[in-house]
Amino acid sequence: MSYLFISRKNVHARYYKILTKRLQLDCELYVMGMPKWSALSYLKQAFSANFDQILNEQLQRKQAYNKIWNNPLLASLYSIILTFLERLRYAKYLAILKQKKPTHLVIWNGQKLPNITVVKAAKSLNINIFYFENGLLPDTVSLDPKGINFLSSLSKDPNFYLEYNLSDTFSPPTITPRKSSKKRNKFSPIELPERYIFVPFQVPHDTQIVCHSSWVQSMEAFYDEVIKAVRGLKDPSLKVVFKEHPSWHKHYDSLYLKDPLAVFANGNDTVELIEKSVAVLTINSTVGLESLLLNKEVITLGDACYNIEGLVLHANNKQQLVNCLTQMNQGWKANDQLRMKFFSYLEYVYCIPRISKDDPDHIQAVQERLIGSDSFSQQN
Repeated sequence: MSYLFISRKNVHARYYKILTKRLQLDCELYVMGMPKWSALSYLKQAFSANFDQILNEQLQRKQAYNKIWNNPLLASLYSIILTFLERLRYAKYLAILKQKKPTHLVIWNGQKLPNITVVKAAKSLNINIFYFENGLLPDTVSLDPKGINFLSSLSKDPNFYLEYNLSDTFSPPTITPRKSSKKRNKFSPIELPERYIFVPFQVPHDTQIVCHSSWVQSMEAFYDEVIKAVRGLKDPSLKVVFKEHPSWHKHYDSLYLKDPLAVFANGNDTVELIEKSVAVLTINSTVGLESLLLNKEVITLGDACYNIEGLVLHANNKQQLVNCLTQMNQGWKANDQLRMKFFSYLEYVYCIPRISKDDPDHIQAVQERLIGSDSFSQQN
C-alpha cells in the first residue's frame, strides 16, 4: 500500500511532513503549487465532469461571508470563473494521481476547496481516501476512511455502543475555551436568567452549516426558528441565551434586542453557559458534544455525528423542533449508559490522541489506522 498526503503550504503540510518522515510506510507528501503540463491530457475528462455541488457549496460560503455575493450578476460571473478553475485543478490532480499511483489519498477535511476537488479526482480513479480533521475530543485527531463530521464512520445506532465491549471507563477531558477572533469586540459577562436554553451560534460558512444543515442555513434564521419554537411552549420562566461563535468576526447586533425572550452572553464562558442551562440547542456544533460531556441534554437541528436516538433529540423541521422542546421541557433525559459508552468508544477506539505532532504514540496510532490494524479498523 502507498499513501499520498496532499496539502496546501500551511500548518497541515508541516504536520504531514513530520508524519511522512516518521511513518514506516510507503508515503509521500505533495504540496500544492503550480499547474502541471501533464494535466492537458485530462482536460476532456475535466470539462465533462459535474461541478454543480462544489460550486453551490462554495457560493453559499461566499454569501455567508459577505452579502455582496447575493448579487445575481456577481454570483454568475464568480460561478463561471470558479467552475473553469476547478476543472483545471481536477485535470491537474488526475495527472498527479495517475503518475504517482497511490493506493490511498490522505487529505484534511475533504469538503472544502481546494481539497474537495482533489477528493473528486481520487474518487474518479477509485483511490481509497483517509480524511484528517481535528478530533471530537480535546487533544485528538480524527482519521476516517469515510469522511468527517456527519459523514464519518461513527454508527448512528445506539445499540452499537450499548453492546460494544469496552473494559476501559471514559474519563471526561478538560474543555479548552476557543480563541476569539482578533476582529471581535470585547464583551463583559452578563447575569444569566434563572432558567434558559443555551443556543451557541456557529460559523455560517463552515462545512457544518454549508454541507450538514438542511433547513437552517444562517444564524439569523436559526435565531428566528428557536425564538418561535420556545415561545410556543408558553413557559414564561424559560428564556433563551445565545452566544456568537468566538471565531466568527461578524456581530449580530441587530438581534441583540430583537426579542425580550432572548439575551446574548458573548462575554460569558461557554462551559458556564452549558452548565447553568436547562438544555442546549445547536445545529451540529462541537458545543453539542461538550454539552453531552457535561451531562447536559441536547437538541440538534442539523446533521451531527452524535445524532443518536437516546443520546440527543433531533429536529428536521419546525414542528419537530416544537416537539423536541416540549419533550425537553417535560423532563426528557439522555440515556446515561449510552452517553458513557459513546464517549468511551470515542476515547479508546475512534479518536487518535495527539499531545504533540511528533509524539511517538501519536505516530504509531496514525500508522495503525492507515494500515487497518487498530481496533477501530478491525470492526469497520
